[in-house]
Amino acid sequence: MMDYLLNDEIRQWRKKAADFAKGELKPRAAEWDRRAGIDPATAFPFDALKKCSKAGLRTVTVPKEMGGAGLGILGHCVLLEELFLGEAGFASVVHQGWKLAKMLCHFTSDAQRKEFLPRFMNVDTSTMAIGMTEPDHGTDNILPARQPEAGLKLSARRNGSGGWILNGMKHFIACAAMSNINFLLTRTDASVPVNEGCTMFILTDELRGFRRGRVHGKLGARLLMNAEMIYENCEVPDAWRLSEVNKGVPFMARVFSRHSPTTATFAVGIARAAYEEALAYAGKRVQCGVPIIQHEGVRNRLADMYTSVSVARDAIWHAAWHADTAPEGQYDPKEGLRVALFASEMAPEVCISAMNVFGGNGYMWDHPAERHVRDALMCYHIDGLNDITRMKLGAMLAGEAHAGAI
Repeated sequence: MMDYLLNDEIRQWRKKAADFAKGELKPRAAEWDRRAGIDPATAFPFDALKKCSKAGLRTVTVPKEMGGAGLGILGHCVLLEELFLGEAGFASVVHQGWKLAKMLCHFTSDAQRKEFLPRFMNVDTSTMAIGMTEPDHGTDNILPARQPEAGLKLSARRNGSGGWILNGMKHFIACAAMSNINFLLTRTDASVPVNEGCTMFILTDELRGFRRGRVHGKLGARLLMNAEMIYENCEVPDAWRLSEVNKGVPFMARVFSRHSPTTATFAVGIARAAYEEALAYAGKRVQCGVPIIQHEGVRNRLADMYTSVSVARDAIWHAAWHADTAPEGQYDPKEGLRVALFASEMAPEVCISAMNVFGGNGYMWDHPAERHVRDALMCYHIDGLNDITRMKLGAMLAGEAHAGAI
């Protein structure tokens, strides 16, 4: 256990997150999941998000001087795990705001912050989205591909009066169905590789020429509404450009270079939820005249689950502490990547084992075990497939430069 890394402030916020998850999320999680399985576009519980805002949880990673709690990567991970015990999709939405608040607060100009920060802080249902993935371009944006014809195609072209005209579509974008602040990676030079020809913008959701497309139905984490973002001759001012022209991919790599422990926490939160449900069930379910926790096979399963979750959490907290404390130039990105890979492989295994503790009940809607399995499969795909994480780690271990990768 690495609780010694937690200061009093993180501990206090952790309790608040745990109480919120237990009181507001967990009792309604099954209902929300079923509803979102029928219609993913209308199922999100905005009333719960308002309560999250009232508790101060929605904005905890915003610096204190800007109205938040100023929590870093470690605090982000600790609180996020607690929210995942309540409902995975809702926790993912809150995480998205915490993650993008870093870009909003630390990588914008004074004028941009003055315009956009109040939209996040003062609207109790505010969420943010970041558009990169397109129907034909996902992995080749992340690595990135070296061929000029590869990579994202949503274009930003000068309009002759200093601004830009956007045309194209993004899809699978987390929170895009509900966000009022959108970060958008655009192609500004198609004659060079994607990491040399993209530019990042910050945008409102009220632009003429912007519309939301369909909300994608998903296997798990259904409250995280992934949707299409469509731009048709959409004019934006140059004042909303975040990165240098054609430097958008290196800009993103710099912004998110230390965030892997936070996405690894998805896996620990989901796996812990599954383990705790299985442990409680094993103490109540009677077979052969005794609670099934008295049977050695069940005990062995629970021991393995406990070990997997605990080891992953310790590794994540260490990586998060390193991300918070390492001086510029001394941060090792392998720390975050290794825990993201390990945890994401761990979660589905733990959740399937937990489902088996329930026996046939675990396969039914009457118990949360099947939902945890579905939610855990998301972990294979966060920030690119695990295969991509392996490729990044392998390149680093081989001593190859990984410049430009997101």
